[in-house]
Amino acid sequence: RDPEICRKLVYGSNLIKREVVEIDPTEQNERATLNFGHTLGHAVEKLMNLSILHGHCVALGALAALRICKNRGLVSTEQVECYRNTMEFFKMPMNVSGLEKHEVIAATKNDKKMEAGVIKFILLDEIGHAYIDKTVSEEEMEQALSAIMV
Repeated sequence: RDPEICRKLVYGSNLIKREVVEIDPTEQNERATLNFGHTLGHAVEKLMNLSILHGHCVALGALAALRICKNRGLVSTEQVECYRNTMEFFKMPMNVSGLEKHEVIAATKNDKKMEAGVIKFILLDEIGHAYIDKTVSEEEMEQALSAIMV
């Protein structure tokens, strides 16, 4: 949590985002991968009436998305635990309460990431490589939400 290291991390992340946005300014392909964690994160954020910081909601959404990736055999349990440990180190919320899974799933269907009636998820097929997936089922979302809901 050294401020100088955090500054460098944020700066480096912004450079990566800038490069991706310049390549795909209308979010048709590669830029969409920047939305890792946003599908479920936005739903939580909306249902919590913005009472949780956007970044915290996205981090929770990323944890849930990693659960989907793990269940599909794309990432390891150790990689998911490493992410959880990082969240814990930075004192980020590890879960959310007061919501029902079916409400969160319904809220994903009102998000801008819907495309032709299909929820567009960003998943990882390995750490550091995201891809667009349109096959995530409600059952997978329910299982993933178990990782972040109490």
